[in-house]
Amino acid sequence: MKKILLTIAFLFVFTLTSRADVTPQYLSSVAHFGIGVAQSGKNIKIYEENNLKSKIKAQIIWDEFGNVECKNTKMNCEAREIFLGFAPSNNVALFSVEDETDEWINICYNQRFQLFGWIKKDEYTNYLSWSEFLISYGKRYGLYLFRDVPKEYKILYASPDPKSPSVDSFFLATHISPWLVRGNWILVKVENYDDKQKTGWLRFRSDTGRFFGFANLK
Repeated sequence: MKKILLTIAFLFVFTLTSRADVTPQYLSSVAHFGIGVAQSGKNIKIYEENNLKSKIKAQIIWDEFGNVECKNTKMNCEAREIFLGFAPSNNVALFSVEDETDEWINICYNQRFQLFGWIKKDEYTNYLSWSEFLISYGKRYGLYLFRDVPKEYKILYASPDPKSPSVDSFFLATHISPWLVRGNWILVKVENYDDKQKTGWLRFRSDTGRFFGFANLK
């Protein structure tokens, strides 16, 4: 009986660990989009100003098993509140970016309460614009639309202009491959649930900067 209970406990812990990934699924699941994303190393110090002598607002440490530790702060240390995207088994942790300089990145390190601070760029921590992020990760793993995205944003156009002719539409994409970004538009190839492939320009961002989808992280 004891062995059975231990086995159940192990499976429970393993399940929690294996579900550590964080990817936004709905339009309202991302509080701050900003100008792009910051790829983070596993031990990141967040400063009040872009200066190593300024106050450390928080230190976030994570590992490939999905464990997250927060130091120098009283905030709730939940991956879903901290990261814009988190795939620890693939060594990916992303923050949304408010601003960037040659050596520093101003990030939102808590999506729920929109807390901001500066992190230093290094070999493990760097900045990607939204276009760079969508193309870089999208070509490797594909893109997806949020579950509650309106159907008018599942229309493919002949050019990156809402006044251009619509060439196709889709209901449920099984894979979206990006080719090119122009402003709020992205040229994609869509594999629909019926195995039909469709190509055209997809509007992935509103005029106010709100995204309708994200890049897969693995």
